Amino acid sequence: MALVQPGRELLRREGLVRAGGEAEPGRATAALEARLKEVLEEVTRLDLEIEELSLALAEFSRRWEQGLGQSFADCARADRLLRRLKALEDALVEESLRVREAEPRRPGQRRVGKAARSHLGHGREEEPREAEARRPEATGKGPSSEPPEVEAAEIALKRVYRRLARLLHPDLAQDEAERAKLSDLMARVNAAYARGDLTELSLMAERVGAGEPPGELTDEERRSHLEARIANLQSIAASLRRERDRLLRSDTERLRAEAAARARAGGDLVEETRADLEEEATAAYADALKRLARLTRVARELARARKDRMRELERRGPTGARRAFDPLGESELVRRGAARLRERRATAAARELARSLEDAARSAPWEVGLSCLAFFAEVAGGRPPDTLSTADGWAAAWETVRAAWDDAPDLARCLTRLPRHLTLGARSSGEEVLAGLQLAAADLAAGVEIALERPAVARIGAAVLKALGPREACAACGALEPALHLHRTRGLDTLHGLVCSGCGAVLRSYWRYGEVDGLEALAPHFLKLGLVAEVTASLAGTALGFQMLPAEAEAFTADRLRRRFAELYLVPYQIPLAPGAVLVLAGQTALGSAARVAGRGPLELVPKPGAGPTGPELLELLRGRIERRFRP
Repeated sequence: MALVQPGRELLRREGLVRAGGEAEPGRATAALEARLKEVLEEVTRLDLEIEELSLALAEFSRRWEQGLGQSFADCARADRLLRRLKALEDALVEESLRVREAEPRRPGQRRVGKAARSHLGHGREEEPREAEARRPEATGKGPSSEPPEVEAAEIALKRVYRRLARLLHPDLAQDEAERAKLSDLMARVNAAYARGDLTELSLMAERVGAGEPPGELTDEERRSHLEARIANLQSIAASLRRERDRLLRSDTERLRAEAAARARAGGDLVEETRADLEEEATAAYADALKRLARLTRVARELARARKDRMRELERRGPTGARRAFDPLGESELVRRGAARLRERRATAAARELARSLEDAARSAPWEVGLSCLAFFAEVAGGRPPDTLSTADGWAAAWETVRAAWDDAPDLARCLTRLPRHLTLGARSSGEEVLAGLQLAAADLAAGVEIALERPAVARIGAAVLKALGPREACAACGALEPALHLHRTRGLDTLHGLVCSGCGAVLRSYWRYGEVDGLEALAPHFLKLGLVAEVTASLAGTALGFQMLPAEAEAFTADRLRRRFAELYLVPYQIPLAPGAVLVLAGQTALGSAARVAGRGPLELVPKPGAGPTGPELLELLRGRIERRFRP
């Protein structure tokens, strides 16, 4: 028979095809079987290479996204903010021009002209391409079709053998003659299986499946089957090579190779990229703050243009004969002021929950406390506060909270009478899965947020949040109470702290990087519920926040602010600048040492002229030394 590709080429190269085109028996079959083995080994090797490379790329992609996802998102948010502010500024300028030319419209007259709101865009903005370009593919595999899967020879051999055994077993015979026939066939099957002859077993299975007698295999049939398998496997090998080459050319592999090269040179590509992104985001946010200040000026100019135009129109109109005309009365950009209700951003179920919690704060405060406990545990992220990491911790925290309510049951009894918005269940947070007491639905968290704005609910929420801190003894006052978490400083650097809830003494200070969860994720609620207060001052345009107990913030003076700045920035980063060489400005006025800073408005830290570096120089010096702390 005529040989099919690639068997013909193989046998011709080996000199096993006669002049008439027929293959030499025996030797040709052996050559094809050897070639089949080679192709199988190549396919197996390629498949293993792709699997190992895909796993390596997926792991690198996971680490890249985990390490930089937040930084990329931060840059994207900053970019979107800048575009939004710029569009709004342009629209306000155009609105000022329109107002200066505005005329009272006659009844029924429609406004002509482009809507100023068109400058602002609509819908969700796409993430900047620059940030997206630096993201690797999530798994190292692109949109191309998956390479075909190849069954191992040993598995295929066993699969075909079992199929033949089910069809040809002597126990299936109806009489002795058929039993003898099936016994002979099973003997052939067992012999072929023993020598690993997948070709013979496959051809026997094809014939039996087609209802044909297995018969003896000819060399021509064996060669034809081998040639077909070789052609199929070579096609698979080519597909696998293309897939391997695609992975090797992918952006993920390029980044992985670059990261490996940086590691060999003693660097860390992820940390260096994060530092670049943080610097980029910091610059963008600083620009956004400047644009925000410009918006204030542009808005004032618009108000001035409105007043001027209204006066001009009043002078032109007959006294008492015309109705007042407001050029902004029907503006498509500037709407009428109204109270902003957060409830509008929540679902109907969340709004209902907010109302019920406000009512329950008086009639069933323990239900509100339990709801707050579940809420704080859920918004703390993938790692709950240490207090809530065990069932005993939950119970102890609840015992602390429920002491204020005579009729409040213990935690075990609470779990048997949960309100409908609470449940016992499981949830995923990032890579973690958490189980226990939680909100019945994730969207109900907005309802608790709304309720916490009500004074009665806020008092209960503050008591619950206070109970979540680790219980530590204070060396200063001797109290043994749950510690409060705060940011001793945030902005240029982030230094977490645990302080005594009684006297405010610092019990522990620590830095924490990466995903923020646990007690640290609840920091905004400590501030919102009044458990801690924050004094903010800027250094060369960069805001620095210093958190402390409210009583300390009320009595905080300019001298103490300077010393706090020195303690948390100048001393740790070895900046040779004395606290007394730093001025505290409120507006353009330097505050005296004993002057309280509470209620002073924007504060600024400025080195005295000639005392050392200027404000911008000091900022860059600190920023550089802070960044070095992240480097290996």
